[in-house]
Amino acid sequence: MQTTLPSGEINFKNLPDLATLGQTLFQHVPIGAAVVRLSDGQIILRNPAFRHIVDDNVVTISDLIGSSCINPKQQEILRAQIEEARNRANKEETSELPELVLDLKGADGRVRIVQHYALMFHKLGIAINIFRDISDIKRKYRALQKDAFTDELTGVGNRRGLMERWSEEIEDDPAQKIGFLMIDLDQFKPINDTYGHAIGDTVLRILAGRLRKNVRKSDYVVRLGGDEFGILLPDIDCRAMLDTISNKLLTVLSRPVVTNTLKLTLSGSIGGGLYPDDGQDLPTIMVHADHSMYNTKKSVPLRKHNGLSTAQANDLGTKPK
Repeated sequence: MQTTLPSGEINFKNLPDLATLGQTLFQHVPIGAAVVRLSDGQIILRNPAFRHIVDDNVVTISDLIGSSCINPKQQEILRAQIEEARNRANKEETSELPELVLDLKGADGRVRIVQHYALMFHKLGIAINIFRDISDIKRKYRALQKDAFTDELTGVGNRRGLMERWSEEIEDDPAQKIGFLMIDLDQFKPINDTYGHAIGDTVLRILAGRLRKNVRKSDYVVRLGGDEFGILLPDIDCRAMLDTISNKLLTVLSRPVVTNTLKLTLSGSIGGGLYPDDGQDLPTIMVHADHSMYNTKKSVPLRKHNGLSTAQANDLGTKPK
């Protein structure tokens, strides 16, 4: 008499030989898989899907990190994950490496965005690494992000983009120091009032471009609204580095802006905040930076003439009041 198995249970008697089943799955599953020997990091087994992602000349996990992974930060995080898992060998039989998105360059030169996950079986001396190609999904998402997280006027990020980038940085490496600079343009309102918003918009675009060109590629410039900007600085060394960058940007902002027949001179006020020293979340860091900026404004009196600098008043062909 045949009995019906409870829902969700597997009748192993009806399955093929497990070795054959495993081999079939390994060969035909459309997700990259590689077996790595723990003693020397050698890749001892790889499936066809993995070969589409990583060059066959990559023979160790160290090679993969060093030559295939093109993102230095991802390299650092993956090495740290592996080291941490190895250190747990005496405490647990199996160690799990958390999911991590990697940018991997294959033999064809194409960069694929993959989601990496691994299990270390310490007693067996092997690790099973899974590489799921999410390039299409990620690229479509990034394209949507670009529209949703970009300031329409200046082309830099906006507040939504800032929050998203902050979340990504904290998720990738919560132990890193992250700086934030709040930047307010001094003497900008008189430009709008005197020359009109079209000139004011041009000035904002030029200065936003200057900010972006004078920070690292990993830094994120945003327009917070009006004439106020912010810069997120991940993986920063210390507060002194914030001061150095602030001084550099003040010099950059003070250079005259030439538009049409006008040569306009502005200045800026900058305040900084540092995670985790000044707060555990972005809003708190931003408040700290904002207070720092306005304290700076109070301590450095502005040379104003009816809201314009001397140079701006001369541009108008009028005498400062």
